[in-house]
Amino acid sequence: MSWEEVKLQVSDEVRQKLEDRHILEEEVKQVIHHAEIEGDKLYQPDANRYLAKLRIGNATFYAEYSIEPDSYIVRSAYAHKSEIVG
Repeated sequence: MSWEEVKLQVSDEVRQKLEDRHILEEEVKQVIHHAEIEGDKLYQPDANRYLAKLRIGNATFYAEYSIEPDSYIVRSAYAHKSEIVG
């Protein structure tokens, strides 16, 4: 499966957060896809959620999500830009 095929469930509240933070659903899909393919994610057993990150360009994107049989429920997402010089 490619990242484009990742199916997300996004509540109106989370969708607004993504918009406010200038994060595209496509970026969240890439983060989740990478985490599920590579296993590069943290599990939060108390909440039954995962936290994953992926660097895209000069920004690192984080996604907090739960897994459903046919989709991923996006709980939150954020990003930061950084550049190491030197």
